[in-house]
Amino acid sequence: MAASTLSIGTAPQQRGTLTFTGANDIGPQLVMTLTLVQFSPSGSINMIGDEYGTLELTGEALADEDGSFGTIVHPDDAATTPDIGNYYVGTGTVTWTPEATTAVPTPTALDLGNCNAFEFTQEYESLDHWNRRGGTRYKDFRPVTQQSANVRVELDEWTAANLRIAMFAGTAGAIGTARATRRAPPARAA
Repeated sequence: MAASTLSIGTAPQQRGTLTFTGANDIGPQLVMTLTLVQFSPSGSINMIGDEYGTLELTGEALADEDGSFGTIVHPDDAATTPDIGNYYVGTGTVTWTPEATTAVPTPTALDLGNCNAFEFTQEYESLDHWNRRGGTRYKDFRPVTQQSANVRVELDEWTAANLRIAMFAGTAGAIGTARATRRAPPARAA
């Protein structure tokens, strides 16, 4: 297998489509597709530790011209409550499809491997309107004036492709065709 040298920080535009496909045994198997996610630096990457290392990716889901961040598909539109079959314990796969470029006009989806967390957070700001026509004013309107959505993904698998995303790295080129082996230190003279 060939080794890869990644040039850290040379590809700051990590943008593409992020898809979660449920594979859980408990609850509906949802499919969430975030059409355009732009990842941002998300903190430290622990190279030494006593636990399995993880790669944390955080990003913003960017809305399309209709204001949509993506889609979520529920497999049973007729599901009603109460029903214990609606409880949810999530598992599934996460794939990343980089945004098309002139160099790669039709990128392929990349399975990101074992994922410990896939969190989606919507945020909004609103503008309160107060009716002041009487002695006590009261809120009569609260439109949403701004929305955003964020995603956090925690990965177990330290592949070159996952490191490329986590470290905003471009490929500097292959450095060999075999796995590097560690040599024993030279023997000391007595």
